[in-house]
Amino acid sequence: MSASTEALIVELIFSFGAIVTVGGIIGLLIAKGKQKTLRPAMTIIISGAGLVIIATLLNVLLFKSYDHVQVKKDQYYEMVSLTANMHTSLASSQAANQPVTPTAKKASRNVTYLIKHTHQPKASLHRAQAAQQQLTTRKHPDLALVKRHYRFILNRYVAQLGHSERVTQRLSDYAYRQAVQSNQLGPKKSSN
Repeated sequence: MSASTEALIVELIFSFGAIVTVGGIIGLLIAKGKQKTLRPAMTIIISGAGLVIIATLLNVLLFKSYDHVQVKKDQYYEMVSLTANMHTSLASSQAANQPVTPTAKKASRNVTYLIKHTHQPKASLHRAQAAQQQLTTRKHPDLALVKRHYRFILNRYVAQLGHSERVTQRLSDYAYRQAVQSNQLGPKKSSN
């Protein structure tokens, strides 16, 4: 099940719980006005509040926000790790005539490792390996080529998250900006 479907289910549980709670409060007010027993209305309120609490806990435990979009926590951490390693692999090469540092080379190998171990398509793995080869074996790597490979990898990764085409494009653009931004302030963390 995709993250967007699971997030929708959690939102539905939350909404249903809120509606039940409001219905119970209305029932409580009606019962109090007619001087009837309050126990059934209180039971409904407690049941609705329980659903709201369960939905809130599920949301906190299962999801994290990446560019204000709910994604599963494991996908969030994979994306942050992937973009941080892409950023680090490009950081030393952004200035003209700068050699690729050992840290950047290690980060490019980490990108390949992450692609391989998150079971991405073979095309993404080949692109990661080609980018790694540029950054680890060339004195002056073709950064435009590396960035194209990284863009392809991120597009493919985000497409698997199961969001709409518009949200997928927005997430991919955001992830790419995190990966290739200049290193003046370091990679930005997304909000929770």
